[in-house]
Amino acid sequence: MQRYIIITIFLLSLILLSSCNKKEESTNQQNSSSGEFVWKESISAKDIPDAPLKGKIDGKDFNPVYTVFEQWRGSNDNVLAFSDKTPKNKCGFIENYNGYQLTKIGAEFKVGEFVKDSFVKNLEGYSADFHVTENDDMRKINAGWNAALLITEINDDVVKGKIAMCFKDEKKSWIAGKFEAIVCNN
Repeated sequence: MQRYIIITIFLLSLILLSSCNKKEESTNQQNSSSGEFVWKESISAKDIPDAPLKGKIDGKDFNPVYTVFEQWRGSNDNVLAFSDKTPKNKCGFIENYNGYQLTKIGAEFKVGEFVKDSFVKNLEGYSADFHVTENDDMRKINAGWNAALLITEINDDVVKGKIAMCFKDEKKSWIAGKFEAIVCNN
């Protein structure tokens, strides 16, 4: 008789644990369907929220105040950068900031869609990283990344679009939303 009671308790425990995991999964699905962006291992252009730019960086809320689109003359690199600080001058250097950057090496970003759908996908000519500052010590973090970028306008003064980018770091850093970047020719 004791054997049947133990087996019954064991089976009930398994059912209970299984239902807890399903509840957690449905909560994550609700968060993403509510319009709030959530970190994802795989990404598409449909995942880009039509909302103001925000994110998480190294486990903390990230609200960018400065977005810049840099066109480098010598190397022809294009850099899209998001920072929590503004420079003293319009296109100046920023010290000790938290931020993200997506770089197209030796070529231009153009109006349209760019997608790197997974962390494992390797794309020649693109790089992404983020910077974290603690106690005036800035660290550059390179980790697996994915991104969906939609550029809707590029002119001499501004670049407009939307982005969703996630990093495979321990704290699941990400940035997502609409942006308007000033253009800086360096």
